[in-house]
Amino acid sequence: MFLRPLFLCLSFSLTLPLLAQTEVPGYGITCSMQDTTINAYLSAPVNFLNGSSELKTQFDLVFSDNVPAEAEEAMRFAANVWGSYLDSDVSVRVNIEWEDRNDNRLLASAGPATLFRDFAGGNPNTWYPVALAEAIAGRDLNDPTDADINMNANSSANWYFGTDGNTPRNQIDLASVMLHELGHGLGFLSSVDTINENQLAIGFGERFIIYDLFLDAEGGVPLTDNGVFANPSRELLMAVTSNDLTFGGPLAARQNDDVAVPVFSPGSFDDGSSVSHLNEASYRAGTENALMTPFLSAGEAVHDPGPVTLGVLADTGWPLVFVLTSTRSVNRQRLSVFPNPVAGLLTVNLPVSGSKKTLIMHTVDGREVLRRSGGPGQERMDVDVSQLPGGLYHLSVRDGETVFGSRVVVPRP
Repeated sequence: MFLRPLFLCLSFSLTLPLLAQTEVPGYGITCSMQDTTINAYLSAPVNFLNGSSELKTQFDLVFSDNVPAEAEEAMRFAANVWGSYLDSDVSVRVNIEWEDRNDNRLLASAGPATLFRDFAGGNPNTWYPVALAEAIAGRDLNDPTDADINMNANSSANWYFGTDGNTPRNQIDLASVMLHELGHGLGFLSSVDTINENQLAIGFGERFIIYDLFLDAEGGVPLTDNGVFANPSRELLMAVTSNDLTFGGPLAARQNDDVAVPVFSPGSFDDGSSVSHLNEASYRAGTENALMTPFLSAGEAVHDPGPVTLGVLADTGWPLVFVLTSTRSVNRQRLSVFPNPVAGLLTVNLPVSGSKKTLIMHTVDGREVLRRSGGPGQERMDVDVSQLPGGLYHLSVRDGETVFGSRVVVPRP
């Protein structure tokens, strides 16, 4: 049986630093079943399963009183998979409700509790889900006791609580759904919404969510180009119901054989599902990029985000603890740098070994902006970043099969 899970939040609360707080209504979708099952299992990375990977981002899961203990275990498993990939100094707080929706076809809903804009390191006039904004800024932007992600799971769904991938053909793998829902809360979502049956809008208050900025219509035309697409308009609706919408971020494309990533854009716009998922036809069940497609089947377990999804999040600005060109074979370690944020001279403590070192700095969209070489035995390097535009950068030094990395914030003037 195919299942149509709830994959977007119920509401968005938009906080404007130094400005008045604004709220906008959110949107969601309901689940439906079809008469098909699929036995497919994509495991979490081996180094995660054997306990050798370090959790670089802490997820604080706050469960309502009625969440069963066996469900908590599967949810923590999914959160820790994300925590092994994401590299944030700020913990991600997730509030989880467990309610009977009186419909066992309904699975869950989730999304960012708050969106922020105009914080240090982010693109100006661009909305970011709070967990992503805090990862970029390197500090809490909301009250530390407030949720970053809200999730509501349907207690009456026929859940499988195990984390071993042996999901029965008549049950839904909770860890997979949790992993998927967290992906939306972390930033895998668009702001597109219908105005009426003939028009679609994108953005809030004439500002876009960071994910929106990478969406391209047929021919590579940005969906946010108001010179081509009036906002709102019928033309926008036609563009996202073309089955030809793509996510054009360079890091995601690198994981997709160097072509733009197909996005779910069916002929009829599906509120809360269209645009905010990968194309099901391109990333089928059982393949490594199946997690963020709109459909999950009974009997299917997907315990890894997959390289394309990780590339999408990297394009939006998420610091990651993996190498985008080799997601499963290269070890990633923290690189010591100071000061950070830095407007002038950055000191980088190099890994101690007898090999030559190459230091590379990239923008969040994958453009190399700086490269320096270091000799064998060199323990530190001073790098002048005063000529770089303000923003977030990824710094890396490769030493054999280990890549040492850090995010660096250059303040805007």
